Amino acid sequence: MIFSKTTAYGVRALAYLAAHSTAGLCGLQEIADHEHIPPVYLRKVLGLLRRHRLLRSVKGIHGGYELARPPETITLWEVFRVLEPDPYLDACILGHGQCEQEGSCALHEDWQRIRQDLVRLLQDKTIAEIAAN
Repeated sequence: MIFSKTTAYGVRALAYLAAHSTAGLCGLQEIADHEHIPPVYLRKVLGLLRRHRLLRSVKGIHGGYELARPPETITLWEVFRVLEPDPYLDACILGHGQCEQEGSCALHEDWQRIRQDLVRLLQDKTIAEIAAN
């Protein structure tokens, strides 16, 4: 899996909110139940997304979450950068620390090409596209 569990949960939650944007605010438990995400974990993920202004939240009995922007403008790259422990994929694929040109591993050149393709894909795909499937 390319995404960490945290990032996968974040993408799924944002896609759920995008698909239900006309229904108004969605509660944490509603999202957790539909996406099969532990509510305690989801609260932390949504908190990070809110702090980075990808979500808005309203407190209270009629509160919940909604996207802060149209889903067509939120890329997977934005979500990835917020939630991934190594968002720029700088770690050596073989576990030799930071990926650097000097003293690089046998997979360095191949990994750099794959990394660039992955970043481009994440920059091109939006939450709207994920929600549509």
